Amino acid sequence: MFDVKKIPAWLVLTFGAGTFMLMNLLSPFFGDDYAYAFIWDGAQNGNFQNNLVGQLHRVESIGDILYSQWQHYLTWGGRTVAHCFVQFFCMVGKVFFDVANGLMYAALALLIYYFGTGSIKNLRGSMLLWIFVALWFCLPEFFQTSLWMTGACNYLWMTVLQLAFLIPFVQKFRQHDFWIGSSPVKIVAMFLFGVVAGWSNESGGAMIIMLTFFALIYFWRTRQLERWMIAGFVGLFVGYALLMLAPGNFQRYVVDEDPEGIPYLSAQMFIDNFFDGGRETLINDVPLFAVIALYFLRGKKSVEATQLILAFSAAAIMLPCMLMFSPEFPARAAFASPVFALIATVTALDRTSIDLSPKVISAALAIWLVTVVYALSVDAYVHAQISERMDYIAAHKNDSLVVIKPLDLPESTEVLYWKWTLDSYARFYGDLTPYRDDFNNRNITFAQYHGLKEAVMNYELWSKQTQYILY
Repeated sequence: MFDVKKIPAWLVLTFGAGTFMLMNLLSPFFGDDYAYAFIWDGAQNGNFQNNLVGQLHRVESIGDILYSQWQHYLTWGGRTVAHCFVQFFCMVGKVFFDVANGLMYAALALLIYYFGTGSIKNLRGSMLLWIFVALWFCLPEFFQTSLWMTGACNYLWMTVLQLAFLIPFVQKFRQHDFWIGSSPVKIVAMFLFGVVAGWSNESGGAMIIMLTFFALIYFWRTRQLERWMIAGFVGLFVGYALLMLAPGNFQRYVVDEDPEGIPYLSAQMFIDNFFDGGRETLINDVPLFAVIALYFLRGKKSVEATQLILAFSAAAIMLPCMLMFSPEFPARAAFASPVFALIATVTALDRTSIDLSPKVISAALAIWLVTVVYALSVDAYVHAQISERMDYIAAHKNDSLVVIKPLDLPESTEVLYWKWTLDSYARFYGDLTPYRDDFNNRNITFAQYHGLKEAVMNYELWSKQTQYILY
C-alpha cells in the first residue's frame, strides 16, 4: 500500500518544480510582455494607451531598463521592482525567465516549508507534497499570477521577495541568540532589503508591514528588539511609500477614470469586489483554515506555534478584507493570502497527527496528477499554435497587413474552471484585437516586436469565440 510518509522529498520537489518549469516553457510570450519589451513611452502616456503608441524602441541594456522604469514611474505606476524583472527577461529572452521562474516556484515552496517547520534540513516529502498540492489548487488565477511572465514577476516573484525579508525576524523568533547586536552592515542591509520588499506590490507589501509590526511588538515586549529590525521596518515604509505615491499612479487614475463608473464605497462596489476576487479568495483559503482548525482541536500546541499560526492567519484574512475596500478587487491581487494561510497550515500540520485513509490520499494525488497532465496538454496545444503563428509571420514579414488567426482553446476550458492554463479571459484581453482603430495598442506592440508594418486579428474567426464585454 502507498505510504505518503515515505515519499522522497527530492521526488516531490523535482516533480512539482519540474512540471511547473515545463508549463513555463510551453506558455506564450503574451499580452503585456510585448509592451514591456520596449522602453516605456512616457511622452505619450506609456505603452498601453490606445492609439497613442508611437514608434517604440526595444529594451537592449540595463540603462534602457532604468530609463524605461523612470518613465513608467512618472506616467503609469509604482511597481518598479517587479517591472525591472519583467523588462530584464524581455531583454535576455523568455527561456531564461522560464528556467528562473521554475526555480522561483521551488523557492516559494521551500520558504513556506521553512516558515512552517523552522528548517529546510531533512526535508519531508509528505509535507512538501502538501505544499505543492495546496499551491496548485489554492493560488488564484494560476496562469496569470505564476506562469505569464508579467504576472509572475508582479505576484509570484514579489511574494518570494516579501517572505525572504521576513526570514531574519522568524529566525530570531525561533532562535533567540540569532543576530544579537546591530552592526552598521546589518542595519544598512535590512534597511535596503526593506525598501525593496516594501516596493514590491500593494496588497502583499501591506501585509508584510503588518507582520513586521507584530514582530517588533513581540521583540520589544520580550526585550529582544534590535536596531536592524527597526531599520528593516523603516525601509519597508520607505519602499511602500515609493510604491504607492508614484506620480504614475495618479496620472493613470486620471487617464482610466470612468465618470459613469460605480461610486467608491457603494454597496455595488462591495458586491462586485466579492464576486470579482473575494469569492475566489474565500474558496481558496477555507480548506487551508480547516486544517488550521485541526491544530487547535487535536494538535500538540505550543506558544511559539500558536503565535506563528495566528500571525500568518491574520495576514491571510486581512489581505482580502483590505482589498474589499479597493475600487477593484481582481483575484490575482490576493495572491499572497493563500500563501500566508499555507504557512499557517504547515505550522499546524507539523504538530498535528492526521491519519487519512490511503484511499483518500491516493484519490487526492490522482486528481492533482490528472489536472497537471491536462494543463500540460492544453499548454502544448497552445504552444503548437504559437509556433504556427510565428512561421506564418515569418512568411508574411513584408506584407502591409498581417492577419493573425486567434488562439484556439479546448472546449473543456470554456465549461470547467482551468485556472492553470491560458483561458478565454486572458486570451480576449491579452492577445491581438480585430480592430485597426480602437483598443489596438496590443496590435501595435505585437507588430513592432515582430517587425511587421501592421498586424490584426482575423475578425471572422475571432467573432466565433467566447468573448468578454468591457464594463
